[in-house]
Amino acid sequence: MFSIVIPIYNVQDYLKECLESIICQNKSNIEVLLIDDGSTDHSSQIAQHYAHQYPHIFKYLKKENGGLSDARNYAIPFVKNEYIFFLDSDDVITNNSLDELEKIINDKHPDLIIFDYFNKWETKNEVVHISNQNSGFINKKDYLLMNPAAWNKVIKTEIIKTNQIYFPKGLWYEDRATTANYINFCQTIYYLHTPLYYYRQRENSIMKQKDYNPKMLDILTAMEYFDNQVSDTDFKDEKEYLFISNLLFQNALRMIPFMRVKEIRQCYLKLKNHYPNWKKNKYFQQQSKGYKILCYLISMKCYRLSKILIDLKMKG
Repeated sequence: MFSIVIPIYNVQDYLKECLESIICQNKSNIEVLLIDDGSTDHSSQIAQHYAHQYPHIFKYLKKENGGLSDARNYAIPFVKNEYIFFLDSDDVITNNSLDELEKIINDKHPDLIIFDYFNKWETKNEVVHISNQNSGFINKKDYLLMNPAAWNKVIKTEIIKTNQIYFPKGLWYEDRATTANYINFCQTIYYLHTPLYYYRQRENSIMKQKDYNPKMLDILTAMEYFDNQVSDTDFKDEKEYLFISNLLFQNALRMIPFMRVKEIRQCYLKLKNHYPNWKKNKYFQQQSKGYKILCYLISMKCYRLSKILIDLKMKG
């Protein structure tokens, strides 16, 4: 029923926990593709050990380093089962996750399932509900406004293969550039208001960079992918809000600490040129006062005030 794709690159400290979380599911109808993306630490040995120890579950595949997207794409032709699940190698699934997903598939037969998750910190786990809705089928507008990550979704393999849905190689924010495209091919989407995944919080993640990285501007390219995939006619309000969220609010959180004024302005102008009346967006108007104030400050080039606001938020 499931093919789980796990890209692996230098995660020796986390990989065993990830793989053990699959073994404890005690499922016979899964295959797990371990894609070694040219690891230089002990990740290769760990992955090969599990493939040797549990050959009925794990298949080890090695390739030259190409990044997360390239590893996911590499795996797709090898997938044999009905549904595909992209699991990151430093994360963990809950003990009952595959049972829960199997039940939904058997009862509802959706094209796509999206589910809640935990933020996994060193000392605690924090539940993240990506919607206030109850479990059930959702429309495409609701789906677009949910977390775009590839790892909290299970999709029919046929949809991925037939429509050649691949992740852009070498791009940060590759999920934002890809998973919106699912709405063009998935007719039924099921939301599970239950966390099935532990998303590990690491200090070197994209949102927690200690130094400015030019790859942060990949968000512009990711949003171009998104823009081309999603209809202006059917999803105008949702697209406009996601431009606000990604190019203004989230981008400010990333770049204001480094005071990358030129880059911040570049992203904001992309939003403004595309959606000049963004301040009237209905989803934006529903956001908190702090969210809206930060967006207004950035739009008016009040970067130092924006930094003070962000610093206060971080301390709070």
